[in-house]
Amino acid sequence: MILLDREGRVLLIRFVLPRRDGDYLFWATPGGEREGDEAPLDTARREVREELGLVLPLEGPVHHASGTFEFLHETVDNEDDFYVARWPGGPIALDGVDEAERTALKELRWWSAEAIDASAQPVYPPDLADVVRRLGRAGSASAD
Repeated sequence: MILLDREGRVLLIRFVLPRRDGDYLFWATPGGEREGDEAPLDTARREVREELGLVLPLEGPVHHASGTFEFLHETVDNEDDFYVARWPGGPIALDGVDEAERTALKELRWWSAEAIDASAQPVYPPDLADVVRRLGRAGSASAD
């Protein structure tokens, strides 16, 4: 899920995942796996509610990404559909994460597209800066 604030920045979570060669640190959008035959939009709504305690209107999908990564010492092929929501403001926290998620999800931060481009740490999806720019332009056009 791509959550944009009023300035067009995207909310990212810092993850720290154990790997064979040491912890892997990266930043990614909120989200998670489908449960059973859950529809992708329902998954996005549930994950935002579980991870951030938020119920927001979502639009999309606005982006799709695929990739391969290591998780719990296994290689995982991953497909993600991304939906967008606009954050009206106020405090935000990782309130709804369970104990297992708490070991991996460490921090929330708002990122501009330029900060994503300049990051020395990996950000997922890899083309997120371009997506944020595109969605920011679309949001500006609809606000006029």
